[in-house]
Amino acid sequence: MRKVWKIVKLYTMMIVSILFLGVGMKSEAAVVGRTSGLKQTFAGPNRIEISWKAVIGNNIRYKVELCENKNFTGGVMDNLSAGSRGTALPKESFSGLTAGSKYYVRVTAFVMTDEQVPQSSWGTASKVLEVVTAPADDKVKNFRQTKASETSITVSWKKSAGANAYQLAYGKKGADVKNRKVVQLGKVNSYTAKKLSKNTEYDFWLIPVKKSSSGFRALGSHTANLSGCPVLPAKIKGVEASFWSPTSEHLDLGWKKSDSADGYQYQIFAEDGKKALLTGKKAGDGNSTYLITGKLKSLRFLKLRIRGYIEIPGSSKYGKWSDWIYFSRQPDVTTKNTKGGILLTWDKVSGAKSYSVYISTRRTSGYKKVKSTAKTSMTVRTCGKASLKQGKQYYFMVVANKRVGKKNFQSTKNYCFWITYRQ
Repeated sequence: MRKVWKIVKLYTMMIVSILFLGVGMKSEAAVVGRTSGLKQTFAGPNRIEISWKAVIGNNIRYKVELCENKNFTGGVMDNLSAGSRGTALPKESFSGLTAGSKYYVRVTAFVMTDEQVPQSSWGTASKVLEVVTAPADDKVKNFRQTKASETSITVSWKKSAGANAYQLAYGKKGADVKNRKVVQLGKVNSYTAKKLSKNTEYDFWLIPVKKSSSGFRALGSHTANLSGCPVLPAKIKGVEASFWSPTSEHLDLGWKKSDSADGYQYQIFAEDGKKALLTGKKAGDGNSTYLITGKLKSLRFLKLRIRGYIEIPGSSKYGKWSDWIYFSRQPDVTTKNTKGGILLTWDKVSGAKSYSVYISTRRTSGYKKVKSTAKTSMTVRTCGKASLKQGKQYYFMVVANKRVGKKNFQSTKNYCFWITYRQ
């Protein structure tokens, strides 16, 4: 009887051990964790790569599935096909995909316990991750400047097939890559760069992007480029006007150059006129031009203003007008020796408030102001502090003066008249 009891006890222990081992095996299968931390790491037009956090355990491998359908119904690709046993590394890639498209992936960890039946112990499938391929290799089309202000530039383009976002970079013309500003844009077809430097040109670069719901941005391989986009020229300064002589029809105009201007427009009015006597343009990046015209013969003060403009596709855009400057011809001077001095007389300049008389013993330099007068004649008896000398030649300039507000303006001051002094 005691022997029988021992046999029963032995069988009982064996059964318990088998049950325990069975429970242990089930526990081991349940230990395979759920894959997490999925992210896209690369995208080409026809290829994607993903990675994830490794699952802790022995002999862990991963099944990776890709599908155009978020529910993984129909057309599922995976890395177990053609006899593959998945991957032991926490990364995978898929090729042969369509450019500019979105797909969905999920990863399931399993334990490879038997080479013949490798999928014997499965974990839970990961959350689904949306992945994207890069847009096709076509450049963005119709990339152009459409607007500008003194401190902003607007560019636009035709939306690219397969792109739902764009990457835009811009910087001052010729600037290094490190000095470019990069902007990540959504599904738009225009952008306004603000807070730009005045009177400056900028370069722009645009790349089509396919963006996933997780925020991964797949950049296209071609970049569209715009070079030398100008801001609108700021108000022009340093405006000048000068006739060659009291009777010449040749008028020189000058101004301070704007680095963003494609050209300049000028207007000349009578001093109190409301309609321009002359309007013209000077194309190019220069800072001067000249006119030969008989329309400005009258001896009077005129007013001039200039503004810069830029050429963008389809139109010209103009900056602000400069402040008015006032100018006139020099009056023609008659010189005559008289008792104790030289008598100067000149024509009246319409709009002038006074005239300044200058004298020198040299033709091109050394002029000293004698005095100003509201009259149109003056007798000059000294050159500086010295009395006039018999037989010496003296040179004279008479300049018309005008005051507008707090500013003083003068006629052209470049032509002299001379006489040899004789008592």
